[in-house]
Amino acid sequence: MEASDTGRLLRKAANQLIYNFDQFAGQYGLTSMQMSVIDYLSRQGSHVVIQRDLEREFNVQRSTMTLLLQRMDKKGLVKRQKAVTDGRQKEVTLTAKAREMERIIQDYMQGQDRKIRATFDDETIEQFQEILTYYINLTEGK
Repeated sequence: MEASDTGRLLRKAANQLIYNFDQFAGQYGLTSMQMSVIDYLSRQGSHVVIQRDLEREFNVQRSTMTLLLQRMDKKGLVKRQKAVTDGRQKEVTLTAKAREMERIIQDYMQGQDRKIRATFDDETIEQFQEILTYYINLTEGK
């Protein structure tokens, strides 16, 4: 394998992962990103989540997240309202409709994690997570 293959393989793996997520999410009228947002929000408990938190979590631009949340709002999955702490920001909460899907989504995500953990040992997973973190934090010139 050539050194340049790592990035290409990572991209292929990411595409496959998104495809698999989309296939699962599609059964519920969702996209993989909408499913991931529901999963993230459901794991925050009573913590107030603002749109900026979602932008950071998913490493997307404000305009991208705004469009995603608008679509989710129209589907009745999230509610957006002015943040109490900063009127320029929007708090994002799950609706009852989205909460009905929480367990299904969490079970799917946990199942995916179990498959990986059943295939690879802890050390390999830790090294893989280190590589993924490197790519997530990678910026031009570093």
